[in-house]
Amino acid sequence: MKQLHGSSRAMRNRGMSLIETLVGLAIALIAMLIVFQVFSASGERTRTTTSGSDAQMAGSLALYQLDRDIKMAGMGFGLTPAAGCTVQAYNSALATPNFSFPLMPVQIIPDATTPGAPVKIAVTYGDSALFALGRKFSNPTTTTKMLLSRSAFQRGDIMLVAGQNPPATTYQCALVEITDYPPASSGDLNTVIHAQGSYTSDYAGATTATMNAVPGVNTFVGSSGFVYNLGPRPQRNQWQVTSAGAAGANLLVWSDTLHSDAQSQVTEGVVNLQAEYGVDDGASGAGGAVGGDGIISPAEWTSTAPTNGTLLLAVRFAVLARSQQYEKAAVTTVAPFWANDPAGHSFTMFNVDGTPDSTPGNANDWRHYRYRVYESAVPLRNMIWGK
Repeated sequence: MKQLHGSSRAMRNRGMSLIETLVGLAIALIAMLIVFQVFSASGERTRTTTSGSDAQMAGSLALYQLDRDIKMAGMGFGLTPAAGCTVQAYNSALATPNFSFPLMPVQIIPDATTPGAPVKIAVTYGDSALFALGRKFSNPTTTTKMLLSRSAFQRGDIMLVAGQNPPATTYQCALVEITDYPPASSGDLNTVIHAQGSYTSDYAGATTATMNAVPGVNTFVGSSGFVYNLGPRPQRNQWQVTSAGAAGANLLVWSDTLHSDAQSQVTEGVVNLQAEYGVDDGASGAGGAVGGDGIISPAEWTSTAPTNGTLLLAVRFAVLARSQQYEKAAVTTVAPFWANDPAGHSFTMFNVDGTPDSTPGNANDWRHYRYRVYESAVPLRNMIWGK
């Protein structure tokens, strides 16, 4: 049997040398560094993908909700020749009971102080379940209107009154709440009453009128005109982008301005909203255009409200959604655009905190975030059917 010398036995008992240990530690550190770099890159990609998905969902939801609301615009009054008149309205449930708004199915309200800032979009429509065309009225007082027929007009309905005082051709408009009819013994089957106080609604039973002001305030006496039934709960929904106060926490909100002072959140991550009217006014476009032909040419899209509301046939809008993930490198170098027009329809970009674009290269810079544009062109069917 071979005998081990003392020196060989000592070498075997000595174990790893310091150099071998340091080499092993260096290899382990390099491996850990690679693992952490891979983990960091993977986590960054995951956050980018997740935030991109959040922006996609926010934009899709905003597009769907706003598109759906605009499709209802003009229901109940799309046939009126008074489109564009100023509607005097009153609701005792609001902080400011007396208010007014233009009679338009859709109103685009730009920011008067900051060019390129998100616009507001107000959408107005009725909800009557009983189809009723506009009815002529006569013998008006501050609390009554006599119609050619009051069928489909119920107690509890909100009625749009559009009247004239000939020879003037302009219309005066107001909203009133139908509260009663003359007693059957009077033989009057065509008059509706819109008075203050308690009454019995055909929808909700005993209730109190909230949309009838003191007689004469918003219920002018016009010698002739039309009334339109907007149903028991007409809507004037205002859509707008607002900041919740924290960076990246922009919200798309809507509020029913006829009945409430409160706002409801629709989705977050929406940083801009732009829109244009489609006005069938005969503006020249590709191949020419004829006013009133029912076709919106490229030149007939405008941000200016039409003077003749009956020519408004469509609205197009664009929603800009932003991811909440800050990227180390500038990933958006050119401002997003809409309407397939980078020259004329580029979004005005603002820093994450809403300030003007003046701080490139830091965490507040819009260029370090990803964006998605969602847009739609919506025909106003309630206006088109009235042609």
